[in-house]
Amino acid sequence: MTREASAGWRFLPPPIGAGNRFDAANDLLAAQADGPAALSRALRSSRDLLGAARTAAQLRALPNRPGQTIRLLFAAPIQPQSLLDALEVAFGIAGLRPDVELVDGFAPLAGRSERNAGVDLAVLLDPSAAAPQGEAGVRRAEGEPTLRVLADELSARLHVPVALVQFGSGLAERALGANTDLLDVGIAPADAFDGRFSASFGTILKPAAADRVADAVAGWAARRAGRAPKLLVTDLDGTLWAGILGERADGEATPPLNRAYADALRTLVERGIVLAVASRNETVDVEAAFATGAAAPLSRGDVAAMAVGWEDKALLVERVLSRTGLASEHAVFIDDDPVNCAKVAARYPDMDVRLFAGDPDDFAARLLCDPLLLGGDAEGAARAERYQAKAGVERLRAEAPDIGAFLSALGTRLTFRRLGTGDLRRAAELSGRVNQFILNEMRPSAPALAERHSAFDLVVRLDDAFGSHGIVGLILASPAGDALLLDNLYLSCRALERGVEDAMLAGLSDLARRAGHRTIAGRVAPLSRNAPAQAFVARLARLAADGSFDYPVGESALPAQDAPEIRWQLDEDEA
Repeated sequence: MTREASAGWRFLPPPIGAGNRFDAANDLLAAQADGPAALSRALRSSRDLLGAARTAAQLRALPNRPGQTIRLLFAAPIQPQSLLDALEVAFGIAGLRPDVELVDGFAPLAGRSERNAGVDLAVLLDPSAAAPQGEAGVRRAEGEPTLRVLADELSARLHVPVALVQFGSGLAERALGANTDLLDVGIAPADAFDGRFSASFGTILKPAAADRVADAVAGWAARRAGRAPKLLVTDLDGTLWAGILGERADGEATPPLNRAYADALRTLVERGIVLAVASRNETVDVEAAFATGAAAPLSRGDVAAMAVGWEDKALLVERVLSRTGLASEHAVFIDDDPVNCAKVAARYPDMDVRLFAGDPDDFAARLLCDPLLLGGDAEGAARAERYQAKAGVERLRAEAPDIGAFLSALGTRLTFRRLGTGDLRRAAELSGRVNQFILNEMRPSAPALAERHSAFDLVVRLDDAFGSHGIVGLILASPAGDALLLDNLYLSCRALERGVEDAMLAGLSDLARRAGHRTIAGRVAPLSRNAPAQAFVARLARLAADGSFDYPVGESALPAQDAPEIRWQLDEDEA
């Protein structure tokens, strides 16, 4: 790859006098100063030019290196040391810092029984070819369990998510259980391993295969940690179609479609990525183009939010974020204009900005092969529809004359049901990913949730005039004498500022009253981003200086006319 092609993190030429010689150390330092997304782009560029080993060395040398630390247990029946550098770089690209414990083979795992003993995630690498669909995990020697069984057992013992990594024909991820996943790295075993030194050093992965495995694991870790992209914002002119929509003569057809890119966007929507448009155009022209099928296979219904106008591109992106309620750190922005890319990257240092350049088919293929864009969580392909509903909610909020009219027109309905086996994966996602509305640092995994067995552990589904928003809330509570202990409360950001949190507390209060409890007690801690939850507790409960609080049961914070409708599904067959 050329220096010019690989320097996409900078978008614009380096300053005059900076020269054109690639210097990994200085490039990474400069990118780190520009923000986490710039560092991610610089790491991609450096790995393409210099390889994972040299890039990892420069990454480890960075002062005050950013990123959430993930403690990773990695077991493989090959020489796993060859993966360390690849994992370092891949996790860095994902905005994470890996603390890796390598295990040679699977036998040592039998002694790992302590829960969460220095481990956040675990990976088992299967060196054989992918098993047929539905038969994940190779059969081992007679009498030994399959790797699928090992993954399930390890997850149950350590109370952490476990991924089984295998080799096959295409990049893919699917759930095997509430806390186990199957990752296919999309490369055949024959192309993955270097056996030249197997007699002395052991079988190792080829550098390209090591990068593929590391990228797949880092993408999975990012999803499990709530760090993976949820939103893709695309330009239209020069990207979705090869031309400028506004420069057509009257009656002239829409510019030719970049079909591979359109197909890739449609696939990402099916994976659960929310699609939005930010385009400097006339709204009527863009709507007409979608209405006439000029973007097929994409339809207008695939686009959760559309910001079209003549404002600066960064302002259009701001409108998209406002309408979807998603954070810039969870967004990918794609544009063919390097100036637009540079402006958006400067405005949002944590946004994954990508320049649409080179062959459109190759660009589309790279999108689909990016493990960070695999989707694959419990929300699945329903996410796009739910964020379209969220955009409708925000339009109604802007048009309503006051908060009462907004809430009345919204028609919010909350359905409470006890946490059941089928809810564990989504509940664990809320536990692990919610940052703004969480009371304290308690974040139980799916196995830990399954062991609670509390009648006061509830999931909350949100419906309104715009449709279903799915499970948006999780309540974890347990009896403690006259009090009901609220261990934690989690609420998705897309359900904030509409009275849902008040209704969740009111619903729990009603359930506690019926069970004979007099108060709801708990603890709120000052976390990095949970100011909304802290303000909520301070507004409604008696809050002590140490963060402990109590709330008399039976009280309601919302006027009856504004309160969401609450429905209950507490029968065991509905849980």
